[in-house]
Amino acid sequence: MNWRNAQENRLLESVKNPIKTVFFDLDGTLVDHFAAILRCINWARNDLGVEPLSRESYGPFVGATLRQMAEATLDGGASVDRFCDLYLKHIDDTFEDGLVELPGARWILRELAEKGYAIAIFTNKRRPVAEKICQKFGFLKYASAVVATESDGGAMRKPHWQFSASALRAVGAHGYNSAMVGDSETDFLAAQSGNFAHCFLVTTGMRNVDELMEAGSAAADIFPDLPTLGAIAFSL
Repeated sequence: MNWRNAQENRLLESVKNPIKTVFFDLDGTLVDHFAAILRCINWARNDLGVEPLSRESYGPFVGATLRQMAEATLDGGASVDRFCDLYLKHIDDTFEDGLVELPGARWILRELAEKGYAIAIFTNKRRPVAEKICQKFGFLKYASAVVATESDGGAMRKPHWQFSASALRAVGAHGYNSAMVGDSETDFLAAQSGNFAHCFLVTTGMRNVDELMEAGSAAADIFPDLPTLGAIAFSL
């Protein structure tokens, strides 16, 4: 069975409970914010007199909280608190520098909205920056809600089941006819914890096909980009 046939067979399974609501992750799915995030991390590390992180050394911390990353890469104590304060101030002031909309982002949101799907943004990003990004790129024209974390530490995050439940409540949706679109194992697990009918993943973030399959995703649910996902999964 080839890749396209596998995709089409998966779609047949959704006929009984057609998808009505689609939740989109933000970082690595709709936008590439990695350059801005790493720049702000290293700006804060430089202020503390610490060596910068490379893209490769930061990769394992994608999906972790800022504090978790700081605790793992700094000596702890006051330096962690200081780092977090510096980073948050810098990212809030310069979040647009290096921020890029990924190919097909507005296209897939628009096309799905025109087909009658309800759409929401579901992200571990802090709400102030998440809302600014959605406003900048016009995502709020199509998404009825932005479900985001309220702080770096202590707030609910994907893949916790309560956060998935709150995302469903935000748009009056049910898991059995909802789909998650993301780029990481965190999105896959969030969809599972919310009992979503489907989780479609793209490799435009920091994870490749093998890594996503290791997390449990079926190969038939992994796509190279949003335009391909839209065409195959939603017949756009």
